[in-house]
Amino acid sequence: MQRTFILLLTLLIISGCSSNKAVTPATTADSEAMRELQQGEIAMEKGRYVNAIEHWQKVRDSFTSPELTALAEMKIGDAYYEQEDYVSAIASYEDFLKKHPGHTQSASVMYRLGKCHFEEILSIDRDQTATRNALATFEQLLKNYPESVNAEELNGYIKECHNRLASNEAYIGRFYLKTKRYDAAITRFNNIRSVYPDYPQLPSVLFNLAQAQQLGGQTEQASATLSLLQQQPLNEDLREEIADFKEDHNI
Repeated sequence: MQRTFILLLTLLIISGCSSNKAVTPATTADSEAMRELQQGEIAMEKGRYVNAIEHWQKVRDSFTSPELTALAEMKIGDAYYEQEDYVSAIASYEDFLKKHPGHTQSASVMYRLGKCHFEEILSIDRDQTATRNALATFEQLLKNYPESVNAEELNGYIKECHNRLASNEAYIGRFYLKTKRYDAAITRFNNIRSVYPDYPQLPSVLFNLAQAQQLGGQTEQASATLSLLQQQPLNEDLREEIADFKEDHNI
């Protein structure tokens, strides 16, 4: 896709240059920029990402044409992405989208921006800012460019982000439950119920909610939650945990 874009851009520039018989400083600059652009592409294909970035930075900084500048900025982001320097890639892609709203490559750039955020996601016991950023980017991409994206793939990423955020909420809720901060635990578990109803581990969350309610003195709510839990698909281990808890607390 991008190589086709580069080829078309090259043809347009060559066509524009050939309309003037005399070589002007502007066309000389165009030719030099195209040479640097192509050298960067060669370096990229060989995995020499730093070298590719250097070539494309020269194109970007030459201000030869808006088209070449935009292409160079996009390719710099791609090189950072391939180098797995996701922080730098994110900065490059965000800068591209800010500078070139409505660009023909906006959907592709936004997709790779979302992938960068996704690659930066941490374990469920750590900060989930990258998860939220990935989710927001994928949702915006699906909304703004429905005809240019693979909706099934994006929905898969969105679902994974939802599950990761729910797992983080559950982790924090269980910490509150363990430390006897029952009201805080109840808030976290109820949030999962309302915001992430399709969370695969919802039965375990409901059991933790019932525990927090019972231990926090909300016995009627605990009984209601346990009744709701019986309607969920439960594995044998969870069934035994529920039975033991009900027996221990005479429920």
